[in-house]
Amino acid sequence: MAISSPVLVEIGQGLSLMVGLPTIASWNSQKRPQKAKRGTFGFNTQTKSLEYWDGSGWYTAKLS
Repeated sequence: MAISSPVLVEIGQGLSLMVGLPTIASWNSQKRPQKAKRGTFGFNTQTKSLEYWDGSGWYTAKLS
């Protein structure tokens, strides 16, 4: 199983619980995805901010 794959634990009555921490992609400003799809987001390790591609440009949210 790949490390990024969630582990689902059945808790009964058709319900499952995801175990583990979710991960997001990371890059620096020069290595952003070249053909990002609208809605792509990730963490920029150079600027220490979350970035979001809206289909025409990158938006950032600074983290404290």
